[in-house]
Amino acid sequence: MRDYQDIIKPHSLYCNSIHDMLNLYGVEAARATIIREMDAVFKGHSISVDNRHLNLIGDVMTQSGGFKAFSRNGLVKDSTSPFSRMSFETTVGALKDAVLERDWDDLKGPSSRIVVGRAGTVGTGAFDVLAPVA
Repeated sequence: MRDYQDIIKPHSLYCNSIHDMLNLYGVEAARATIIREMDAVFKGHSISVDNRHLNLIGDVMTQSGGFKAFSRNGLVKDSTSPFSRMSFETTVGALKDAVLERDWDDLKGPSSRIVVGRAGTVGTGAFDVLAPVA
């Protein structure tokens, strides 16, 4: 590459293969590739997305040290709650698996709480009033 620096600018080259970037340069390079490629897709359709959202998606996709799909198939594997798994598109399959595995739900996640009609533990539902207001 040094022989061709007048033709090839090494600092302006990049790879769009997340897998190759992960194997060659590590998880942070893979994360940066994910963010750059998502940004390019949205900009190609004239869609404005805040960079913080793209960074959050990149973080979720690479939090395990590798990368996973940002889809029902990729995200549901990390969910420990049967109700959370059921809230993705495969309700009957997730219910069957939970019953056969004798799985249980502690109702701590927002999806689980909403399914049974309880308020989520976020926002104004993040705390309880422990003393009467006088």
